[in-house]
Amino acid sequence: MHSPMAASPRGRFVVLDGVDGCGKSSQAKRLVARLAAQGRRTLHLREPGGTPLGEALRELLLAKTMDIGAASEVLLFAAARRALLDQAVEPALASGHMVVCERFGASTFAYQAYAGGLDEQLVLTLLGQWAQNPAPDAYVILDLDATQARARRGADRDRIEAKGLEFQRRVRAGFLRYARLDPRARVVDAREDADQVEELVWQELQHVYA
Repeated sequence: MHSPMAASPRGRFVVLDGVDGCGKSSQAKRLVARLAAQGRRTLHLREPGGTPLGEALRELLLAKTMDIGAASEVLLFAAARRALLDQAVEPALASGHMVVCERFGASTFAYQAYAGGLDEQLVLTLLGQWAQNPAPDAYVILDLDATQARARRGADRDRIEAKGLEFQRRVRAGFLRYARLDPRARVVDAREDADQVEELVWQELQHVYA
């Protein structure tokens, strides 16, 4: 008789987040490459995106021609996230993949609640009920002064980046506040060069990947 095949160990779900220009996309690629070099199956996602609905909402949310209030943004981001969790994250974790995602709930808190002026607890409650399961095993928030981030990223590429430097400063403060509220969050100084930041990120994730 054939013995039943053992189920794959469940994967781990990590989020890299931070103000526009902090380097999260570059660091996500580095983390994925590092995990792949260890022979770990890895899925790299971005928010909003990763599903047909998410990509369509991404185009809508970032279009400079659109006028979208913070409350509407929360609902649209949550819808995109729900689809991503159902269609991409949960199946990958169940099959043993490591999931590395650019942006998640911390972004919604920082951009729409803290910087956008919405009630913090109301936003956290909505996300907890509708767009937080499965939840990340760890958050890494790449912290960078908004002026430095602006210099790194160059010209505004989308509607949210075009909200201005003062808005981005509030966003940065929102990420730091989120890090105080969520025990999974780790703040990494993103001022260093990319190699140094990569090492700092890796150190902060050892409790997840060990």
